[in-house]
Amino acid sequence: MSNALLMELNEEIRRLYIAGSDLAAGDYRLKRLLPSFQQLGERAPVFKKLAEGISDLVDASGGGSDADSARSLQDVNLLLQSVLHTQGKASAEGETAPLKTESLLLPTRMSYRKLSAVRTALTTRGGGRYEIIQEAYREGLFSDLRLLPLAVEALSDPYAEIADFAMTDILPSYGPEIVPHLLESFQPSGGRLESRKLTVIAKSGGKDVLNVVYEAAVSGSDEVRTTAIRLLAGCTEYEQALLDFSRDKKKGIREAAYNALAESGWDSAVERLYEASTGKDSELVNPSLARCQSTLLTKKLVRDFSDQLKSLQENVEDTKKTEETWTRAKLYLWSLYQKKSPELEELYLGVLQQYELYMFKLGVTFLANEALNYIKNTNSEEGRRLAETCVEMDLKRNAGSSSYTREIFNKAYPILTPERLYDEYVKLLQEGLEGSALSNSAKRCKKLLDTIEDLVISRRYRGYKQVWAYGEKEGYTYHVEMLPQEEIAAKWDPRWLDHFIGLDYMALVSAFARPGHSETVSYLLGKLQNSPEFRNRFANLAVMGLVRAGIPQDQLHEALVQAMEDDRNTECHEIEPYLFEQLCTLPVAYAERIKTVLPKFSSQAEEQLEYILKNMQSIQS
Repeated sequence: MSNALLMELNEEIRRLYIAGSDLAAGDYRLKRLLPSFQQLGERAPVFKKLAEGISDLVDASGGGSDADSARSLQDVNLLLQSVLHTQGKASAEGETAPLKTESLLLPTRMSYRKLSAVRTALTTRGGGRYEIIQEAYREGLFSDLRLLPLAVEALSDPYAEIADFAMTDILPSYGPEIVPHLLESFQPSGGRLESRKLTVIAKSGGKDVLNVVYEAAVSGSDEVRTTAIRLLAGCTEYEQALLDFSRDKKKGIREAAYNALAESGWDSAVERLYEASTGKDSELVNPSLARCQSTLLTKKLVRDFSDQLKSLQENVEDTKKTEETWTRAKLYLWSLYQKKSPELEELYLGVLQQYELYMFKLGVTFLANEALNYIKNTNSEEGRRLAETCVEMDLKRNAGSSSYTREIFNKAYPILTPERLYDEYVKLLQEGLEGSALSNSAKRCKKLLDTIEDLVISRRYRGYKQVWAYGEKEGYTYHVEMLPQEEIAAKWDPRWLDHFIGLDYMALVSAFARPGHSETVSYLLGKLQNSPEFRNRFANLAVMGLVRAGIPQDQLHEALVQAMEDDRNTECHEIEPYLFEQLCTLPVAYAERIKTVLPKFSSQAEEQLEYILKNMQSIQS
């Protein structure tokens, strides 16, 4: 008998149950099946009976009642189901065994509506999902059992940030209980997904799963092996295994082993890393050398680095030899980056003593700059004196060059005294003020102003508690941050401020504003009156400067409200954080004036002003 034919008829019968039995008359699908059943009916009576039923359904005249067609359909279906049950198998194949389950005590008390957004983010594709998942994690939604399977599936999300977030934060938050669920599906021969699973297993399972990690390091795929080897870092029982892995034929395996040894810090690890640095893997092991914090290793590297620098000095006229030596020396320079030791300080002092040779004759700029950066952060009097001498060389050599107003200024700023820095660069501001807007002097002046602004002002989007919103939501908004006034007073000459006002550079006027400087207050009040719109960020800068200048609060309040009342202050959708904080200090007496201007603001700005009014009302009552 043809089970496939029976199943096809079953699908058609189900369709007619849904569509209606009266549609069976003349149905072309049933007509197509009928000859096959008639042919089988010549050998089996049951198929002959089914063929007769199908024929009755197809040939039913339009004059028949719905009850007749329904009865015919029911008769065919009863016979068909009997045949299917007779031909089918009801028992499962194989041996029976107890069902193994692993408990995970998680609640399911949250409403589906609360989980809906994060479920959609985890099961769909497109932008904006990462932020939703992060917010759900912060709110603790992943503690709900229903999100666990989706959290595991997130390890294979095509958006790497989501997959990594699931690996580093979401799944480890379940603790050791998540380990059995991941081990059940872990395949050491797999790729990136299995590597992520193994990372979670190791992070959550601790010492109890080290044997699993080791087995993966031995017999897994290359990607799983490299992950497993890194996870064995610091495990003393696998010290010899890591040393053996560092001699593997595969480059990726050796690199992973070097990383693990660097984080372990054993004496044997130091010896192996140093050995690799002198052999064919000198470049491969370099990042691991930089990561290893062993003082013994640092001493050895500084000693070899010193030898390379001596060779540079001895072969200064031999260009080819110099290039070869510098290629090797760069590896030591990178491996010693951000390390500290008395030996390294002595080496860099020697570089500064021969600064002209290294910077200008040999042209190894990175070495000279690294020595300068290292020494300026020490308390050595000799180092401070040498650093100043080196910067003075740079100022003299690069005066008038394109690097003078940015790279050299940034180098000189933390080393020279505030007075010396001002005296060196003030001429550029004076030339910019006197020259035409398109002149080279004006361009150099603008570049210098931008350089100074980058040092004292930062602009970025960051988290911000929206106190005006229901439930005080956390959102992201644009922030302007300036160095504290005490720091500017200590590190900058006060004479800069007058030039910034003369050049009409409002951002720096606001940053350098100080109490007692009346010209600053007059300048910034004029800026606020000329640009009162809260949407263009000039108002926010002006208010920051006025507060730093120590303007009386009642004068500031009146200036703020007048800016809000200005006809130009429209289309503002969000008030910047600092400006909003100042508006929150407005006294109750301004409530009516704020109500009057409220219709000009929209979206979050409207909510912010309504929040201010509510606070005023609560104070008044």
